[in-house]
Amino acid sequence: MTKRNNLEEYYRLSKAELVNLLQLFGRCALTIDGFWFLGTEKLYGTVEATSLDEQAWGNYGKTEANLLKRYLSIKKVTKLEDICRIYLLTPIFGNLGAAAEVRGNKCYLSVSDCHPQKARIRKNLGEFPCKRVGIAYFRSFLEVLNPKLKFGCVVCPPDEHPEDLWCEWEVWFEEDSA
Repeated sequence: MTKRNNLEEYYRLSKAELVNLLQLFGRCALTIDGFWFLGTEKLYGTVEATSLDEQAWGNYGKTEANLLKRYLSIKKVTKLEDICRIYLLTPIFGNLGAAAEVRGNKCYLSVSDCHPQKARIRKNLGEFPCKRVGIAYFRSFLEVLNPKLKFGCVVCPPDEHPEDLWCEWEVWFEEDSA
């Protein structure tokens, strides 16, 4: 066999195979995050693990937003539709049944199929109260997209939620909130 590199292998894949591979990579990222959290939770308890998780996801949100802006050649997000597009292209949320829509002067970002939460339930660990982690992520993610973006949590564990909606976040531009 002739020596090849990873780019050559990617080019050999069909568009459908590449999309499936992207989904697999996103699932792998969620899996390593889950392993990290469970190990940290076991060593330090849920409160400390959640605090560390907030820091990690805050840093991740900032980095992810910068990378996606660069990839999409966007200097600053100025339209709610762009927020929806960027959210749906994230490797993590793109694997959680993500949906995004603009309603009026806000966009709504949601997760309908949260694999990490389902795994915790299967392992009898209960739902993870991830709202604080989501706030840390969206605060840094949206700040990088445009400092005038504001957001709020509609629902996120530990909140009660329907089976087909794990979390939902609303996003708007500061000047629209008056």
